[in-house]
Amino acid sequence: MQMLRNKDYDRILRCLHNGPKTTKEVADAIHVPCLRANHLMIDLAKQGRVYAHHCTTNATGSPVNVWALRGTHDQPNLRSALQALPREG
Repeated sequence: MQMLRNKDYDRILRCLHNGPKTTKEVADAIHVPCLRANHLMIDLAKQGRVYAHHCTTNATGSPVNVWALRGTHDQPNLRSALQALPREG
C-alpha cells in the first residue's frame, strides 16, 4: 500500500511541475478518483511539499484550493498572507 501511495505522490508532484492545479485537475490528469487525490494532496501539504497557491470557486460556487509545488509560483509568505486578511473591528 505504501508503494502505491508513494507512486501516486510522485505522479502528483510531476503533474504540479507544470503549474498550479485544482484537486480535480490533478485527479483527472493522473487518473485517480477525486477523493483519493484530495487525501494525497493533504498528505503532501502536511509534508510541506505542496501548498494551496490560491483559492477559486467550482461550478456550484464552493471554494476549492489550487495547489502548487512548494517554493514555486510566487509562494506567499505567512506574514503577507496574514496582513492581507480583513481585520475585525
